[in-house]
Amino acid sequence: MNEQLIIRLGSQPQQSISWLVWAPLTAEVIASGEVAAVEQLPALAERLGRRAVIALVPAADVVLKTIALPAKPTKQLLQALPFMLEEEQAEDIDRLFIAVGQVEQREGQYWQQVAICQRQRLEQWLDWLQQAGFNVSRLIPDALLLPAESLPACIELQQQWLLRLDAWQATAVDSSWWPDYLSLAALPEMTSYSPWPEQLAHPVKPGSPELPLALLARGLATTSFNLLQGTYTPKKPQNKTWQQWRSTALLSGAVLILYLAQLTAEVWQQQRALAETRANLQNEYLQLYPGERIINLSRQLQQKLQAVGAGGSEQSFFVQLQALQQRLQSMPDIKLDSLRYDAARQELRFSASAGGFQSFEQLKNALEQAGYVVEQGALSNDGSRVQGTVVMRGKV
Repeated sequence: MNEQLIIRLGSQPQQSISWLVWAPLTAEVIASGEVAAVEQLPALAERLGRRAVIALVPAADVVLKTIALPAKPTKQLLQALPFMLEEEQAEDIDRLFIAVGQVEQREGQYWQQVAICQRQRLEQWLDWLQQAGFNVSRLIPDALLLPAESLPACIELQQQWLLRLDAWQATAVDSSWWPDYLSLAALPEMTSYSPWPEQLAHPVKPGSPELPLALLARGLATTSFNLLQGTYTPKKPQNKTWQQWRSTALLSGAVLILYLAQLTAEVWQQQRALAETRANLQNEYLQLYPGERIINLSRQLQQKLQAVGAGGSEQSFFVQLQALQQRLQSMPDIKLDSLRYDAARQELRFSASAGGFQSFEQLKNALEQAGYVVEQGALSNDGSRVQGTVVMRGKV
């Protein structure tokens, strides 16, 4: 089962941390709990395994806003976002990290979603998890995962009320400030997924009660935003199985390349041998019939032999020549040097060279198995090649 480990961090290391193991395919909670502070994260990692983590961070620490762009967003224009936002920020823009969300076009105007967070705080969140042994795949403001079906929506988690106002407007408010915030914000009717405090008279529509992290986990499937962008983009995890078999795969690939190279060389040698055999046959034909143009050597030979009343097709020069050529195709080591045919005796005599005595013996056996009478002349070895003469007579 494909499981997700979701950890909701606090703003400070001493704040409690909630966690949840979630099965997205079945929308089930596998396990859940809390740890008292950041210092207990290593023990949690040992317990749950050093798996990839989707980290949720307080939406109060991330400013979500949309800004109007002068033109359609490009890489160069997005790189200029810090300068466009600099005058609105109370602190040095270099200390802030800006992540981008989706871009919208309304009435011809492009609007870019941006998320602004202190670099120091972002790096602190990452350090807490990485020091504990977790690999962080996503970092998302928690309130941004509240259901978008009935907004505004809120839920209480770790002494904070998470509030999502629209698709790209969310925050978190300490429970002690919640009444004052509601009186000042003048919000319309909200959907609350936590029991509503009786002393608060704000209009509320109750949502289906659910474990807070489970409710937020459902929103992961419909939210693609990730704070980890640019230099903070997580590296793709390497497949451990691939790492173990990488050397073997590389070696196998090298062997395959060598085999294909050898096979290509053998095919090339066979093609070259066939080309030489074809050239020798053409030369022999032109010696017998000088000045005649060769168009289809096999057909022309058959026509010549039929014209002079050569024996049946099975005993003809053409049939013997074809039989010899077929055997030579499987024996690229043998190269023909000369070829003579005696029509009266139906005898094909040829001289050839090979890499060894065994090649001549293999050719003799192959022709005899095809029904021909074969006489092998004397063989001589000049050091690198074996020379010999073979007489091949019609089938018995």
